[in-house]
Amino acid sequence: MKTISYWAPCIDKVATIQAVKNSVKGVNFYFKQSAKAVILNSLGEWKENYDEGINIFNLTKLNFFKKLPKKGFLKSRFTYLIIILFSIYPLFIYLNKKKPDYLIIHLITSLPMILFIFFNFKTKLILRVSGLPKLNFFRKNLWKLINKRIYKVTCPTQQTLEDLRRKGIFSNEKLYLLHDPVIDVKDYAFKKKINFKQDYLISVGRLTKQKNHLLLIKFFNQIENKYNDLKLIICGDGEGFLSLKNKIKEFKLENKIIMKGYVKDVKSWIKNAKCLISTSLWEDPGFVMIESAMCNTFIISSNCPNGPIEFIQKDKGGLLFESNRLDNLVKKFDYFMSLNKERIMEKKINAKKKAKEYTIFSHTQRLSKILI
Repeated sequence: MKTISYWAPCIDKVATIQAVKNSVKGVNFYFKQSAKAVILNSLGEWKENYDEGINIFNLTKLNFFKKLPKKGFLKSRFTYLIIILFSIYPLFIYLNKKKPDYLIIHLITSLPMILFIFFNFKTKLILRVSGLPKLNFFRKNLWKLINKRIYKVTCPTQQTLEDLRRKGIFSNEKLYLLHDPVIDVKDYAFKKKINFKQDYLISVGRLTKQKNHLLLIKFFNQIENKYNDLKLIICGDGEGFLSLKNKIKEFKLENKIIMKGYVKDVKSWIKNAKCLISTSLWEDPGFVMIESAMCNTFIISSNCPNGPIEFIQKDKGGLLFESNRLDNLVKKFDYFMSLNKERIMEKKINAKKKAKEYTIFSHTQRLSKILI
């Protein structure tokens, strides 16, 4: 039986967490006779994200992750450093003794890469590119050094794969398209109604610069008088909370824009929304779009690199606006409000068909071509 280990130390509730869990579930369910997958737990972070159907291997007995700072750029970098310092030797011991057939690395990928540069492990290393990679000096040179030791590099979108191909760091035979396992189909068999009487638009995502919520608030400030019966609900938490709250107050929209923070039953809120609006500056491809498609909710997204256009398919499964362009977002929203029910339903159906490429089953079938 092949053993597949996942390295993804997470310090916040990012979308990658669900992708890792779903990938592990898929391997253990569909290939239980031929493969076993586990998530490596460094300092207790995966105990907070535990799900039934996944296996966790504790690299150490240490369990002080809860006490580490999470929010803010400097504090999060400190936590990353602590994870690296306390995990480097246990990870080396694990690879040397357990000898898993594959190690798939998602987050804090520099640590296992450095180990593979200096030590000749029997394990095959798979780099999972999560999101649009920024090739700074350190990452570019690290990737060049590790190139010969990497077995495969999996990319969540065709566009990201093509970008990496053009950069020429990895050979073509190492690059592989592998959509994220965003969708567990059984999670969408619900009919829960939200106790909210007004029509509302929804945005879901961490309150960071990437998600560009400032543009979203400016947009709602422009359309609020024209569509007076609408409200905007923002689901998510992060370092931008206070600045966004102040901007809402500046526009005197406290009664129209509701910041709900982290929402456990967010799918129910998405399902009952008039439409989802994603204003991100970059996505790859954007989990919330895929989840919205499965919830039969209309999608309006920025045409940012690298994923939305691949999913929306030039307005076939929703509407795209020019990234970070307020006037174009307003224009596309006005167009959405003018669409008849038939056109809206047509786009929803197209989006839902596309979302099926991002199920656990679809992901596992493609993953099996490089594992089993």
